[in-house]
Amino acid sequence: MVQGNEGDIISSWSFHNPTRIIFGEDSVESIGGIIGVERAVLVTSPGFRKRGLVKRIEELMNGRIARVLDTVTPNPNLDDIDALRFMDGLDEVDSIIALGGGSSIDTAKALSRIMTSSRDEPLSDHFWKGPPPGASATVPIIAIPTTAGTGSEVTSTATIWNHQKGAKHSLCGDDLYPRTAIVDPVQTYDLPESVTVSCGLDAISHAFESIWNRNASPMSTVLATQSLRMSLDALPRLKTNGHDIQARSSMMQASLMAGLAISQTRTALSHSLSYPLTIELGIPHGIACSFALPEILEFNAAADDGRLETLVIELGYGTISRLGNELRSLLELSLSSTDSLNGMSGRTLTIDLKKRMFTRGRMDNNLRSVELNDLDPILSKALDRYGVQ
Repeated sequence: MVQGNEGDIISSWSFHNPTRIIFGEDSVESIGGIIGVERAVLVTSPGFRKRGLVKRIEELMNGRIARVLDTVTPNPNLDDIDALRFMDGLDEVDSIIALGGGSSIDTAKALSRIMTSSRDEPLSDHFWKGPPPGASATVPIIAIPTTAGTGSEVTSTATIWNHQKGAKHSLCGDDLYPRTAIVDPVQTYDLPESVTVSCGLDAISHAFESIWNRNASPMSTVLATQSLRMSLDALPRLKTNGHDIQARSSMMQASLMAGLAISQTRTALSHSLSYPLTIELGIPHGIACSFALPEILEFNAAADDGRLETLVIELGYGTISRLGNELRSLLELSLSSTDSLNGMSGRTLTIDLKKRMFTRGRMDNNLRSVELNDLDPILSKALDRYGVQ
């Protein structure tokens, strides 16, 4: 069982995830058999039309795709989302199919909210005033993830960015769980190395975050531990050989299980640190939320109630120190696979962002209580490891 902060055993917990999961190679071919879909909007990014996957889904749906929205960009912007409420034909659509990474699935979740609100009520009102009375995203979402990282296909949250104001917002609600997730590792076979590594580190971050989390339960911990068992093996293999099909499948399953875990716990300290790094410095989310994992592991070890000691034994590392060393080696993948960390030039700039890294809704979930000054040694040690001056 999971222990509380004072060492008390948590004897009661709950687990709820209503998403139906279809996993397997070529499982995307099953989408034509999804029951209850008569007219759907397909939400995706431009690349999937070029790759021919949009056309294939249109064929499989046999005329049930009413329209294709293929304008999704990374880190969906609030103004762009709000503009969707003026899109023609929304009243005729009974389902949303989200094809892509987290940005496509998050856009679909936001669209689901928009479709059940008045066109006079922009999504921004949800963040300033709360959802309109009686509003509920009743339009079902079928999520087809094409990266192994976000786990958004099984969560009830979406991240929406306000790039003009340098802000990040979370759209939440049980109504945002996709009704069905079709998780097909074939869709990740051709991912470039930089995307594979960044997304993989995102999944690893999710798993760790759900373990060193005050909302952890036996069920979420089992899922997260198995996720790490698979991802810590599969991601280095994919760095060596991106065509390792078994590793691709393992990484997809690891991402899925980490998503199931954070659907219960939400994220914590490492994700809170990541938000200004992404919006201010342009660092991809997976890199931004994983860059300080060894230091956060060390920080939380000081308040370990037994869960981290159990974790290192179950993963075969024996000690927290050895797991920390493994993470440091793993994070070298990001240095050799992407130049995105160049955005972290300027030690002072990054340290000055720490106030914006302190997100209450995330910090409060962390196993060990976090104060603003606690971020200084975490950030300094991480930056030293990356050689940032």
